[in-house]
Amino acid sequence: MQFEIGTTRIFHCPFCDVDTPHTVKARRGAMYGIVCTNCRNGSMVSDLDLRIYQLKWEEELQTILDSLVDDSYDDDD
Repeated sequence: MQFEIGTTRIFHCPFCDVDTPHTVKARRGAMYGIVCTNCRNGSMVSDLDLRIYQLKWEEELQTILDSLVDDSYDDDD
């Protein structure tokens, strides 16, 4: 799976020290150049690290969404 130039992925910014959206700016081989949309600093990251972080973040988001759905059913009682 390759990330398209211009797409945004969540990644941990080493400058902001938080999970922020990063825009994919370049790819060379298995490395990506990404730019934090918050502080505008750039980072180099491997495709494997970017995919793993994205999957982890998507799983966490799905868990949050599932808990919101579960809570909404509890309110109907």
